[in-house]
Amino acid sequence: MKNRSLFITSFLISIILLPSCRERGNRNMREGEIFYSIKYIRNPSSLPKDLLPRELTISFRNDLFHTELHAPFGNTGITTIINPEEGVYDTYLNMLSFKYYFRGCPDDIQPGFSEMKGITFRETGKKSEICGLSCYQLEVQLPQSKTVRYVWYTNEINVENPNRMTPYREIDGVLMDFFYIIGDAELQFIADEVFVREIPDKNFEKKKNYREVSGGYLDSLILKMIAF
Repeated sequence: MKNRSLFITSFLISIILLPSCRERGNRNMREGEIFYSIKYIRNPSSLPKDLLPRELTISFRNDLFHTELHAPFGNTGITTIINPEEGVYDTYLNMLSFKYYFRGCPDDIQPGFSEMKGITFRETGKKSEICGLSCYQLEVQLPQSKTVRYVWYTNEINVENPNRMTPYREIDGVLMDFFYIIGDAELQFIADEVFVREIPDKNFEKKKNYREVSGGYLDSLILKMIAF
């Protein structure tokens, strides 16, 4: 009986000490996927929360990136594909039956982030572990806001220019807990799962049958989608 009680106690302690997110990756991985859950800090949308985007997926291989932010209704969402060798720096928007894209350049900030211009960072010296990876905290400030925000990043995923085309492009590390301000909305992204897996080449290929538009026009459409 005593041994059984000891076993149960040890089992419960092991559950409590489990990491808060699932990790099937390893340090210095160069190919895989990260799944982020989304928390809405500010939400101007009139839609129920169940109809808002709930997950962000980032697939990567060396300097190739594919990100997907999808709403759980219809064919609605935002996709970014970065493939430097092929000269692809595209942002795609699906809004129900409408399909648009912006052909970017390496120095562009992708549409949707006009509210985050002038963002600055400061190392706080704080460390933590997310999905089994050592992470570092940065203090983040925006010129038009007095609110101090924080993000966490890791150097233990071995990819090149992971934040290219985002407001975080100056950070040389993969973001594991961060935020985006899109129009009047503020979204927090928290890594839940990290996987080592092979990513198909087609994920990094240019999409077809999308209407090309300017960055400013796509920016306005993204703001409308988020505040729908």
